[in-house]
Amino acid sequence: MSKRSMKIIRFISILLISISLPVILLTYDRTGFWQFSKKPEPHPQTKSSELDKNSKELNEGFKAFQEAYDEEFAVYANDILKQWGEFKDVPPSVWVSYEKSDNIRRTVNYKTGEVQVEMIIDKDTSINQVRGKLDKAVYRLMNSTEKEAYKTDVVANRVEQRLSRFENILQKGEMTNERLFSMKDLLTLKINHDGYIKVWSKSGNDAVTNIIASAKQDKEIVRVSFKIPHSIHKKAVKYAQVVKAAAEREKINDELIYAIMETESSFNPMAKSHVPAYGLMQIVPRTAGKDATNYLYGKAKVLAPSYLYKPENNITIGAAYLHVLHYKYMRRVKNKESRVYCAIAAYNTGASNVAKAFINQASFNKAIPEINKLSPREVYDRLKNFLPRKETRTYIEKVSKRMEKYL
Repeated sequence: MSKRSMKIIRFISILLISISLPVILLTYDRTGFWQFSKKPEPHPQTKSSELDKNSKELNEGFKAFQEAYDEEFAVYANDILKQWGEFKDVPPSVWVSYEKSDNIRRTVNYKTGEVQVEMIIDKDTSINQVRGKLDKAVYRLMNSTEKEAYKTDVVANRVEQRLSRFENILQKGEMTNERLFSMKDLLTLKINHDGYIKVWSKSGNDAVTNIIASAKQDKEIVRVSFKIPHSIHKKAVKYAQVVKAAAEREKINDELIYAIMETESSFNPMAKSHVPAYGLMQIVPRTAGKDATNYLYGKAKVLAPSYLYKPENNITIGAAYLHVLHYKYMRRVKNKESRVYCAIAAYNTGASNVAKAFINQASFNKAIPEINKLSPREVYDRLKNFLPRKETRTYIEKVSKRMEKYL
């Protein structure tokens, strides 16, 4: 090869290198840019730290919730005791609310349909002086909305105010102007004296007014009593759309949701108990609420009363908790019917207590082999007869029987 040819080849090689180098560098830079622009995966240690932080905050939140509830309930009960001389401690199927400024107490029994509107008065007060106020109180009650009902729950409002520092994990709700009672309930009401509510001549639902003794010596109670049309099925239909959607989403039977709602609250949307538990399906924030939100949102939340009093939210959380029980805690129970019975019992008392009906340990995983040896009927009988708490033994029977009416 000639010297001239060698020079040409060398020149071309240098030229190619000088062209390709920037391309290589540019390619590297662009790759580096795209890699940098992507959100880097958290380091395992960082993930663990975040989980620990969230878990600690949740524990603090639930502890603060319980303390706030216990303290505020004690203060509230004492205030009512001073005013009325008694405090009505009622089951979740009964809604009691007070209008403190007007000395009014309203009681609605969702199980029986019985309603009482009472006013505490001085002994020398004529009933004619308070009839107008009582009639107006009846009218306000029968026109109550979710938002108005929530305002009367003094304890719930105070608890939420005290939990405001946990805004990162606290889930509040927005109550609406949805009526608690239908217009038909109001229109069928007939009061036995001239008053604020117009009398409908065809009504057979008479409201009776009488005076009863008060727990306070210098007071009396004037009471208006009546019944609203009582039908469990009509109450259930009100939530049919939400129940159907939740049942399909969580792959559980809608009759199970209805039966639990009836057993827990008799379809009282303002139901509460001292656990504390709230709403139609009596959700306990620190157990059912925690498991359900972790499953639904990938992160557990502290559910505030305003969130759980909202029927749509309550049914969503209740159905999600049933899903967790059925498809997580009870997943290794082979028979589907047996699994449902175990989930019903666990909804009331927790999986560890369910285990005690089969073995002498609070470990559901260890109880599974024993459960799988039994037929569904035998599982049901063991739960009904050997669960540690009488309440749960009754609960499994009530829910199971009530499921049949919603098929």
